[in-house]
Amino acid sequence: MELVEKIEDIANLKENRIIGTPVLNNSHIRFEGKGNILYCEGRAVISNSRLVFNANDSLIYFGNSKNEYKMYAALYNDNVFHMGRDNAINDGFKKQLIAILSEQKHIFIGDRCLFSFGVCLRNSDPHLIYDTRTLKRLNPTKSVFIGDHVWFGQDTAVFKGTQIDSGSIIGADSLVSGKRIPFNEIWTGVPCRRLRQYAFWDYDFVHGWREDMTSDGEDFAKYVKKHEPGIAADEWIYRYEPKECVVFDDLDKQISAQKGAEKKLDFLIDFDKKRSKNRFAHAGVTPEKEKGSGFFGHLFGNQEK
Repeated sequence: MELVEKIEDIANLKENRIIGTPVLNNSHIRFEGKGNILYCEGRAVISNSRLVFNANDSLIYFGNSKNEYKMYAALYNDNVFHMGRDNAINDGFKKQLIAILSEQKHIFIGDRCLFSFGVCLRNSDPHLIYDTRTLKRLNPTKSVFIGDHVWFGQDTAVFKGTQIDSGSIIGADSLVSGKRIPFNEIWTGVPCRRLRQYAFWDYDFVHGWREDMTSDGEDFAKYVKKHEPGIAADEWIYRYEPKECVVFDDLDKQISAQKGAEKKLDFLIDFDKKRSKNRFAHAGVTPEKEKGSGFFGHLFGNQEK
């Protein structure tokens, strides 16, 4: 077992790696296996967190962020937990973001997402469930994919097989399991269901607003012109662009195809160089119909003819 509780401990690692220079505040990183990597793209302040590599060859990827990373994350064999740039995590009421990864599957989160307190992410059940007649397994582990600029309300649970496009909102106390959620929609409930389409959200918050601010906020175009001049009126509105589109199932296969944490890291560093606004905004079809198209079709030349 290798334990990192302060920056000086990184130099003592022999069978695992930390790449970058994270700031550790009341946090530790525990390696129970070997061949694991914690990668920090740039600024990574890790506060009140426990990052646990329980087995081998797994990767935590922290993008450059102006916000603190605050979570409990547990990985096992060949898992990837990817968080892009400038995600915001609220750990109010001592409720952290929880991420538990199993059975060589992954959790991928894009950029600028917002996690309220008590959000839980899991890609497995994890106990085995079988059909009584066939004795065949019913609950395979599946990766979770979250696009850019997605807002999760408090105490939300996101489970295996979920895929959420950019710009969407998951309401408080929701349970999302195996859902395919399009871009710019609001979903909520147990189980999670669509509340409305054609919606977007902004980072500004209304806690201290008085009447003039409430009035300004009624029209986003007028509001950003007055209060957020660096933001365009359509900043958080996404659309399907075939050449930009990254099909989540294709990304899952490409990550899994890389052998070992080093190769997975190289792939993701290269992948993140090609950011585009609409990369995680998909056409209104199932992922199966999207197979072979979009970003990976252009990148790897595997489009269906």
